[in-house]
Amino acid sequence: MTSTRLLLTTFAAVAVLVTVSQDLRADKIEKPLPPSLTDLSQPQVIEIRNDAGATVLRGTFMTKEDKPKKVERETKLAGISGAGSAEIEVKRENGQIKDQELELELSRLLYDGAYKIYVDSKEVFAFNADGHGKANVKLSTKAK
Repeated sequence: MTSTRLLLTTFAAVAVLVTVSQDLRADKIEKPLPPSLTDLSQPQVIEIRNDAGATVLRGTFMTKEDKPKKVERETKLAGISGAGSAEIEVKRENGQIKDQELELELSRLLYDGAYKIYVDSKEVFAFNADGHGKANVKLSTKAK
């Protein structure tokens, strides 16, 4: 095999691996936290509902860390369709909320399916799963 042919074969193999690895990751959706979520240290239940309004994933938040400057809560999401996890992080300064973040990693959803996130029965955000049935959603006070 000539060195040119070897180089082209190696390049093609690397290009395929890069393309495949990128396709397996969901695009990250980063949006501002809606004003309806004023204090993320309080919510108990998170649900993912499909476009028909049926709950496909559900979880109950458990406190992982609760300190004066930082609160972290998390849950695994389970249900009739899909899998995932959700995490909450709240940062405080002088007793006041400085930054908040709700992050979800979802998989095994309907390809390109429409879904909505509900926190304590309040609609928070609508999104579509990607072409592989995945979604990574990050809602935060830092997002513009």
